[in-house]
Amino acid sequence: MSKKKKMSNGKFIGLWAPFLALSGALIIGIEVAAGTLSKTLDTYVNTGAQHIDPAPGSDKWDTNYYTKLFNDAPDSPTDPKGSVSARKNGEKVTEEICDEGMVLVKNKNGNSLPLSKSKTIALLGRGSVDPVYGGSGSGNVDTRNCANPYSGLTKAGFTINEKAYTFYKDNAKDYPRQAIAMDNYQGSTFFIGELPVDKLKEKVAPGDLTGQNAVIVISRCGGEGLDLSTDLVRDSKTQASKDVMSKNANAAAEVARYTAGQHELELSAEEKDLIKYAKDNCSSVTIVLNCSTSFEIKELRDDPDITGIIWAGSPGSTGFNSLGKILSGEVNPSGRLPDVFAADFTADPTFQNFAINGANEYKGDYVGKLWTGNGGIKEAHFVDYEEGVYLGYKYYETAFKLGILDEAGYKNAVAYPFGWGLSYTTFTQTIVASDTTGDEVKLTVSVKNNSATAGKEVVQVYYSAPYLEGSTVEKPAAVLGAFAKVDLGANETKSVTITIKKEDMASYDYATNKAYVLEQGHYEVSLRENSHKVIGTPVGFDVASTIVYNDAHKRSSDKKAPTNEFDHMTGYFTSGNAKILSRKDFAGTFPTKATEDEADAKKTVVNGVAVDKLLADNYTPVNDEKDVMPKMGERHGLAATDMRGLDYNDPKWEEFLDQLTEEEYDHEVDYLGVNAYNTPAIKSIVLPRCEDHDGPQGFSKLGALYDDMCAYMSEPLLAATFNVDLAKKMGEAIGQEALCISVPFAGWYGPAMNIHRSPFAGRNFEYYSEDGLLSGKIAASVVTGAANNGLKAYIKHFALNDQETWRTSGLCTWANEQAVREIYLKPFEIVVKEAKTTEKYISDRKGTVATREMSAALGLMSSFNRIGHIWSGGFKGLMTNVLRDEWGFQGVCISDFNLYEYMNADQGVRAGTDMQLSMTWPGNPGKVMADTKSATARIAIRKAFKNMVYSVVNTLAMQGIAPGSTVRYDLSPWRVWFIWGDIALGLFLVAGTAWVVIRCRRYKKEIAETPAE
Repeated sequence: MSKKKKMSNGKFIGLWAPFLALSGALIIGIEVAAGTLSKTLDTYVNTGAQHIDPAPGSDKWDTNYYTKLFNDAPDSPTDPKGSVSARKNGEKVTEEICDEGMVLVKNKNGNSLPLSKSKTIALLGRGSVDPVYGGSGSGNVDTRNCANPYSGLTKAGFTINEKAYTFYKDNAKDYPRQAIAMDNYQGSTFFIGELPVDKLKEKVAPGDLTGQNAVIVISRCGGEGLDLSTDLVRDSKTQASKDVMSKNANAAAEVARYTAGQHELELSAEEKDLIKYAKDNCSSVTIVLNCSTSFEIKELRDDPDITGIIWAGSPGSTGFNSLGKILSGEVNPSGRLPDVFAADFTADPTFQNFAINGANEYKGDYVGKLWTGNGGIKEAHFVDYEEGVYLGYKYYETAFKLGILDEAGYKNAVAYPFGWGLSYTTFTQTIVASDTTGDEVKLTVSVKNNSATAGKEVVQVYYSAPYLEGSTVEKPAAVLGAFAKVDLGANETKSVTITIKKEDMASYDYATNKAYVLEQGHYEVSLRENSHKVIGTPVGFDVASTIVYNDAHKRSSDKKAPTNEFDHMTGYFTSGNAKILSRKDFAGTFPTKATEDEADAKKTVVNGVAVDKLLADNYTPVNDEKDVMPKMGERHGLAATDMRGLDYNDPKWEEFLDQLTEEEYDHEVDYLGVNAYNTPAIKSIVLPRCEDHDGPQGFSKLGALYDDMCAYMSEPLLAATFNVDLAKKMGEAIGQEALCISVPFAGWYGPAMNIHRSPFAGRNFEYYSEDGLLSGKIAASVVTGAANNGLKAYIKHFALNDQETWRTSGLCTWANEQAVREIYLKPFEIVVKEAKTTEKYISDRKGTVATREMSAALGLMSSFNRIGHIWSGGFKGLMTNVLRDEWGFQGVCISDFNLYEYMNADQGVRAGTDMQLSMTWPGNPGKVMADTKSATARIAIRKAFKNMVYSVVNTLAMQGIAPGSTVRYDLSPWRVWFIWGDIALGLFLVAGTAWVVIRCRRYKKEIAETPAE
């Protein structure tokens, strides 16, 4: 038998060399990844445990700056999951908010609701088994264990028709509904997904419903990155819709029934069929609107067979328990609509200038060449806010005041006004005293509960400013000025005092005085049941001559008197590109769809410059030769741990900042340019690392949901409570969740407070209301509650981010300055000026505990869109002149997710956006500033460092850390894994190389010793 021939050295090396090369490449790759992806992996995998080395003698100091109310132990020292008790507290607060936030919209004859438990509930509609709890995108939360309509009603003691429930539970999955693919219109679908009545009848015959009370759940979704459909026929033609319909006959059948002009916020044919089937066979029909926006329901209002309507919003973890309690009468509803419910959304002033998927796209020489960076954006779009200050109820009340709508016409145009809401009892409100003599208007309102059922009433006070003929200052006929929630026992009467500063009734005059003005004339302050129904006689006062609020006579709340900062936006309208709705000619200036000429970026001129040229001007840093290079690298012995409790303007901050090194300035990207969901540790100044996470309805982060943290209700439901104390409670609850978990969540990307400019806006579930004052007052209380527990709220999205479609193409948002200030900036202004917290800190080296009142507003997120033609985060007029100089904001600003070339980090930092919400991966090294060497750049970077540090040291990131202490971190778990991977691969590489060498030598020796044949 012949001996098998041994493999030659050449073949052996050829076999092993790729494995050895791959091992070497993997080692290099791991090291590159460890450097490039370190911050991203720290955020998404986990950072190492934090260790505090206390300052000498500080062991007995009280550094528990915030009180944990819940102390469940985490599963492990690195477990990111939160305290179970804190989550349960959040769920309890959510239910309490939904108790007060759900709105009883209709109650036929005043007694159709509550429902008797003696009758079975026919729980109908796709939403009965597949309800909407919130929305997709940054507001997404884990809803697997949430209450649902079935559990909520059975918990309240109702018996449910199991046949109907089983039908929907078994079949809903076969009927596709809206599915938003973020920023991808062609990848999204807009199906309603209601099940056909013919299918229901096969399982639930008319006799199965006889004598039962129907509760029909109508649901609508919302999501980040796209808006709701304004034209279902058009939007059924997306590629994703075609793909679904090619495989699903149910979706195709729904689309076949669409009618021209049908939109997503009206009843579908299937829903109308279902309602008719219920009316024909059930004792009563109650509609539950499970959506975070308004809905076209005039036909339901006018239908005598619809006995009740409840707007339930998107109720989060436990809100459907509230629905059961309201239907049973255990809870007396007290919510009020946070938006007007127009009768015909297509007739609203905003409809012609909203989203229009694919339309309003600029054409020009430069537009298609602008944004071709890592975001791949090659287009530019625009949206015109032609309605000006006449948004929502302000439009309809002004049209009524002008006689364009009489009472019948108003009822035909408005299904339900802003602030509308019913109760199971009745109340009487009366102005019993008033005082208009000083700088304020004070009303004492007596509120009486007229029944033996306890309940809560909302006191709403509106003002009407005089409109001067010929003035460029527009005046809505009614503006919400103040509100209060009053809790009343059976037959109880209480008095509440409502105060409105006269200066808060001022309007912004961008044309003549370039300031807020209280114009001469007669002002009226009225008590109202809602935005339309006046109670009693208004209280009036006269202003003899116009008061201009300039630097010589500022409003009491202003740090610096506001003056024009948005002339480039106002100039868009005064240059004739579009018109603004005006009382001079309310019908003739009604908004219209943008023309082709307006979409021609070369023909559209703003203050003498074509938009095409404005967009083509790439950002170039401009340095001021007078700027002096800041001090660097000095040693004053100050650490971030020493800075807690110091006023923002304390001189010690300058000494602290003088310690920053030139290397830290030049590598600002490591600290200011890769801040997605985190604020980094800075070893040289002993700044602790902390995580910052989404979202408005509970903590989440991109690609990861915390399944043991509360899914809160949507923001509109909170606004509908008209209860600032409940709002504070919500902030405190989410603050406790942050405080009680093992990973320090010191920052929260929320609350969001853009305006419900259109009911079709995709993220209305994250935003409070169409009204700036209601939004601001509620949000200020949320921010205060969070700050009381050490949680820094990043209020967002600053500003005018009221449309999702085309948001990341640098959407050019055009509005005049009066509308910008009076509506869209108002919520942010209120939060910055009014949200306060009392901070606890160590004031000396003896460990003395002191407190100070400070602003609770420590964080803000800018937006994707452009303010006119300037990216919001890079617009100094907004981010510094208004936010910091006028309002006095002292905190840190971060961009929205910065993946796009037009969101220039250099421009942002210089304008006042301190950090970039960005991360590192191959091809995206974070947002690097082009210039870090000049004095101008370093002054801006220094300020950004200060804002970041100031915001961190005044949060729960400092819990347990005394002044003078140092902070260190274990290796992150992923780093340990990488090290073991390096070791394993290295050993394999060494052993493999050694084996190859030994094998080759043996082979060579054997060949040499083998006798020649």
